[in-house]
Amino acid sequence: MDIIFLIGIVQALFLSVLIFSKKQKSTGDFVLGIWMVFLGLHLLDTYINSTGIVLKYPHLLAIGFNFPMLQGPFMFVYVLVMINKKGRFKPVYLLHSLPFLVFTVYLISDFYCLSASEKLSYYEIQAEQFSPAIRLMQFFKILLGPFYVVWSLIKLKTHRKNILEYFSYSERINLNWLQFVIAGLGFVWVTVLISVILEIALPMSDYPIYISVTVVIFFLGYFGLKQQVIYDNRLQNFEKLEDDKEVKIEELAEDKPKGRYKKSGLDENTAKEYLNMLLSYMAKEKPYLNGKLSLKEVADYLGISINHLSQVINEQTGMSFFDFINKYRVDEVKMRLADPKYEQFTLLGIAYDCGFNSKSSFNSIFKKATGLTPSQFSKINLN
Repeated sequence: MDIIFLIGIVQALFLSVLIFSKKQKSTGDFVLGIWMVFLGLHLLDTYINSTGIVLKYPHLLAIGFNFPMLQGPFMFVYVLVMINKKGRFKPVYLLHSLPFLVFTVYLISDFYCLSASEKLSYYEIQAEQFSPAIRLMQFFKILLGPFYVVWSLIKLKTHRKNILEYFSYSERINLNWLQFVIAGLGFVWVTVLISVILEIALPMSDYPIYISVTVVIFFLGYFGLKQQVIYDNRLQNFEKLEDDKEVKIEELAEDKPKGRYKKSGLDENTAKEYLNMLLSYMAKEKPYLNGKLSLKEVADYLGISINHLSQVINEQTGMSFFDFINKYRVDEVKMRLADPKYEQFTLLGIAYDCGFNSKSSFNSIFKKATGLTPSQFSKINLN
């Protein structure tokens, strides 16, 4: 068991050093790095308690008692920072640390100021019978995690809808890896709940918990290091759409397409003019061949505001920006498959040339548009 703790501690602190050592750090990197430090300290506190070291140094007792209350908030704030179009930390996020701060103040007044002998006596009493305050802390420690897991997954689901309005691709910006990591953390908290219920019948219940935490730390750090900024400096204008887009998604769920842009100021004639400009641009310049094409790049070229261009695409074509651009890519692939001069190209080579960034996205988008896989379509076309 001790080796599991040590691996997790070293791993968390080492990954935090790597994250803070990045030359170009985003706000998300800072949040993730600090989170890694607290994960390491959390495991270190558990280690010194499980090995009995804490009894030799009583002033270390309960130092990390409230650390579990920070894991859910750190996870949630990391999600918020990553999907935030302004890409910066908001002071309001600090409110998520209130349970930790409140109970830490309580421990300072009730426990941390005691002498070493008094702390040991207090510890022995609490080991026999938890006080109401300690029970309340335990309640928050266990239930805050699952609450933030669910909330984080909801935010990520909304994020995946949002990027369809801004980008023509989803690779490395859909945060699918983070969804799996959060699901892993959810497993950890469910395991904790089960271990609390079955503590007598399952004395080794800590093993799956800390093995899972160690695995989650590895994947969180590994993918977090590789994760790019989603709304980078080139896309700063997206930040003024943040409130509008949130409203739009809520109204979309209510199925009121015409009401989504009531305050945009774009009349029908201008919308049709913008649509013609867009269609002409797509036909002549073929910007969809750029695998990283964004809504802002198209809007800048046409001299149209991002909000108006998004409105034109949504209302005039009934599609998101993602679907609109990828329809052109699919049509381009179909055209090239029927053209003899592209016979020497592989199917995947054609897909990459037409703006697709991966085999998986190409296959799923193509099948959604045609009802056939690319290879099935190719065979039918050749015959």
